[in-house]
Amino acid sequence: MDHRGVAGVPLCAFILLIVMYVVIAQNILANPKYARGLWFAETARMIFWALVMVDLGYYVYWKKRYLAPAAIAAAASKTKMLRALDTYQGLHEKEAALVVSTFITRKIVLYAIIEALAVYGLVLAIVGRYFADQYALSALSLVLLALEFPTARGLDALVRTVE
Repeated sequence: MDHRGVAGVPLCAFILLIVMYVVIAQNILANPKYARGLWFAETARMIFWALVMVDLGYYVYWKKRYLAPAAIAAAASKTKMLRALDTYQGLHEKEAALVVSTFITRKIVLYAIIEALAVYGLVLAIVGRYFADQYALSALSLVLLALEFPTARGLDALVRTVE
């Protein structure tokens, strides 16, 4: 089973959501009738940018702590097998499938952490019509998601580490 296909579906869903956020901002929130700057918009803006910094820190922490090959190998035996990977044959393939399941599950969590940045941007566009902030956060999310796309080389190295 191609692991990129298994991890690619949620990645595409997250990317489509970001595109939807931008479309919503351009087509609905740009109309003054629907989106007016709320009285607490500037305070909310500061809070959300602080959350962006926290989220970026958590992204780095999650990646180093939970996506390191040693961490994935250590947790592989405790992970529930993804259905797309349960057609293994033999002990070595089962171990590899558990490693891939752990890797993909943790990648999806990482995608959600990245997606939160785009959600913060959408909220900023809703609350205070901060469209530039929304576009910047959406672009940052898209770049990080593109960087996090799983490669065959990375997973092969991970499976070799376990073997």
